[in-house]
Amino acid sequence: FEAAQTTDIYKFGDMYAAMYAANMDFRRREYRVSWKGNWRNFPDLASFQQISGATVTSIPHSPEVDKLWAKSRVLCYGVDSHIRLLDQGSASGEEEQFPVCKVAANDRQRRFIADEFEMLRDLCSSATSVVRVHPEPLVDEKGIFGFRMEKLLAIGPDTAIDRSDLVRCLEHIHETGIVHNDFHRMNVMMNDQGQLVAIDFGRSGRVGSEIPVEKRSIPSPGLETNYAQAFARQHSNTCQPKKSHQTTKGRELMSPLARGDR
Repeated sequence: FEAAQTTDIYKFGDMYAAMYAANMDFRRREYRVSWKGNWRNFPDLASFQQISGATVTSIPHSPEVDKLWAKSRVLCYGVDSHIRLLDQGSASGEEEQFPVCKVAANDRQRRFIADEFEMLRDLCSSATSVVRVHPEPLVDEKGIFGFRMEKLLAIGPDTAIDRSDLVRCLEHIHETGIVHNDFHRMNVMMNDQGQLVAIDFGRSGRVGSEIPVEKRSIPSPGLETNYAQAFARQHSNTCQPKKSHQTTKGRELMSPLARGDR
C-alpha cells in the first residue's frame, strides 16, 4: 500500500509552534503528516512510518468512516473533499450503481458536503444534467460525512467541448433555481451515455439566498455576496455567445482551456 494524500497542505498548530500538515491514507487508515519550515518542503513518503523531518499522527475515525475507508481507495483530493472508489465486490445491489464516494476530512468539509448532497438530491429528482447520487448520504454520529455517486468519465484538458452542450448543462441547473457558483469545464464530466454532467456543487446555493463567506468564489471573494449575482455572472460567461470561440460545422466549441465561470 502506498500513502495517498487526502487534503491540501494546511497550517497546523498554534502561533508559537506553527507547522504545515496534510492528511494521508496509508493502508486504509488516516494520518496527519506535519512538518516545520517551508510549506513547499513536503516530506518524502517513500518510507511512510519513518518519515525524516516530519511527525506522523493517527487520526481517529467513527466506526462508519472506518468501514468506508476499509473498503475503498483514494482517487483524488481537492480543497473541499477527497474522492474514494469502492473496491470491486465490496458494493452490492443499488450501491453498485454508485461506486464513487465524496468524503469529508473535517467539519468545514462536512458542511460543504451536506449542502452539496441536498442540492444534488433535488437536482437529480428534476432529471437535470448533473452527477447522479445515491438517495441516502453517508452518515455517522456527527451527521453527514459523504455521499455515493455514479462513476463518470473525465474529459481531457485538450478536448474541445461543444458549447451548446455546456450551455444546456448549465441552463438545466438554473431552471431549478440553483446556482453552481464554481462552473467551469474542469467541473464537467461525461456519463456512460455520453452526456455532459456537472459535478462539484459544494459552493452552490439557491437564487435569492446569501453566499456564505467560505463559499464565495476565490477569484472575487468580495464582489459577490448573493447567489443572484453569481447567477448573472455564470449566465453571461457561459450562455452568451463569445466571438473568440471557434465554430465547426455550425457548432460553437469551447476551447480546451476556456472556463465559463471564472
